[in-house]
Amino acid sequence: MGIEHRVSEQPDGCHLLVPEREAATASEQLRLYRRENPRDLRPAWPRLPPGRGAPGALLYTLVLALAFAAQASYLFDIDWTRAGGLVAGEVQRGAWWLAVTALTLHADAAHVAGNMVFGSFFGYLAGQYLGSGVAWLTIATTGAAGNVLNAWLQAPDHRSIGASTAVFAALGLVAACVWTATRGFALGWARRWSPVVSAVALLAYTGTGDEQTDIVAHLTGFLAGGAGGLLLQRWPGRMAGRVVQTAAGVLAALVVVLAWGRALAVVAG
Repeated sequence: MGIEHRVSEQPDGCHLLVPEREAATASEQLRLYRRENPRDLRPAWPRLPPGRGAPGALLYTLVLALAFAAQASYLFDIDWTRAGGLVAGEVQRGAWWLAVTALTLHADAAHVAGNMVFGSFFGYLAGQYLGSGVAWLTIATTGAAGNVLNAWLQAPDHRSIGASTAVFAALGLVAACVWTATRGFALGWARRWSPVVSAVALLAYTGTGDEQTDIVAHLTGFLAGGAGGLLLQRWPGRMAGRVVQTAAGVLAALVVVLAWGRALAVVAG
């Protein structure tokens, strides 16, 4: 329309800037455009409170700290690693609970510290989109699913412990949530796919290591989390309120408690 202007990209979208003398004309042209192209209207980017994902991230860190303290001290004279560590052959024979309990066990302090940092960060981001309860229920279940898939891909004597499968499930969940959320906005293909590309880059950078690193578990966790995120985007209640979030969070805790109850019962004979 020959109106002098400049486009400024901001976190909440693109801003169209025009000289003050052209403001009325520009506003009128935008109004006419919206009236003539109603199907091209884009929804507003959701405004999320900064602390939305914090409670789940804090509880996750606390659970890992308490679990590692119990494991390292052989609390109640229990060998927690032997009781809850994942053995691929046992999972293949139906010991599903080991896919959950193994997520709470770690080889050493450095291992648990790394999973605390990365898991709380990715979990916080997932909680921003889904709410803490729904996010951590999804992370727990998809992390366990990643462990099950990893067990079926490994030799029967393969052993694995660590929350890293759930950590990468959280990363995949965040990538899927952001990627699907951008479908309603007029973004170029590079910005649209940047969450997925960034998540894959993080997986490649942080998910590989020495011979002790279970790379397959990281990959299966990432894929399971991504699948969970795609499924949740079809659920209209994904931004549910406090009651649903609390119920989901309690259910996530119950999954872990029940899995450990089953693991200890098996050890006790």
